[in-house]
Amino acid sequence: MSASMRNAIQRRPHRERAQPHERRQFGLLEKHKDYSLRAKDYNKKKAHLKNLRQKASERNEDEFYFGMHSRKGPGSSIIRGKGFTGKVEGDRGNVALDTDVVRLLKTQDVAYVRTVANVVRKQVEELRRKVVMAGGGQARQRKIVFAEGLEEREEMLKGKDEDEVAGDADGFDAFDDEDDLDDGMEDEEGGEIGRKDESELEKLERKLEAMEKKLNSLRKVETYLEIQQAKMAKTATSGGTTRKGKKLMVRKRKK
Repeated sequence: MSASMRNAIQRRPHRERAQPHERRQFGLLEKHKDYSLRAKDYNKKKAHLKNLRQKASERNEDEFYFGMHSRKGPGSSIIRGKGFTGKVEGDRGNVALDTDVVRLLKTQDVAYVRTVANVVRKQVEELRRKVVMAGGGQARQRKIVFAEGLEEREEMLKGKDEDEVAGDADGFDAFDDEDDLDDGMEDEEGGEIGRKDESELEKLERKLEAMEKKLNSLRKVETYLEIQQAKMAKTATSGGTTRKGKKLMVRKRKK
């Protein structure tokens, strides 16, 4: 059908529904274009609020904001003397905790770190046992010699026995090297099993190394927290140095 014939056919006129008479006090009925504009504005504001929430969650508390300004200002080296650092002493609204409360929190931190370290230590011991069972630890020296026939193999074995006897006679123990000689007829299935065992052993060794590093880090953290807790005691229980480099003297207990 051509366009002229299609346009000549009488069609039903398109009419949008009007506002009912009993709802005329609410104004004109909302059309689809009105809804599209309202939805677009709503989504725009929603995305803006989401962006603001993300910025608020990623805010750096140590970063400068105008609310940090102090009434006194940064001061100067003439007024403050040697204690001048140029920092603005503004009130951030943080509540300072008592020393006893902070020491208690340090104790809980040390207990948590010690618990995690014990769990990691058990895992390290278990991995060490697995590595030993898988044939890890001290690697044995191996040397594979291929013989062309059984006669040559027998001669090599006989020469090896004579060398071991001569070494014992000289007062040196012979090295216990397993599988020094091989006839070159390895089974394919045995070779695949050996490669799998070596791969598993390498994985265990890498995992063991990572767990040992983690254990060492936890021990350092535990020691650091214990030193902090000791320095916060009412009496001097731990040595150290001041900001100026002066050494703190600790009174020892009388014997």
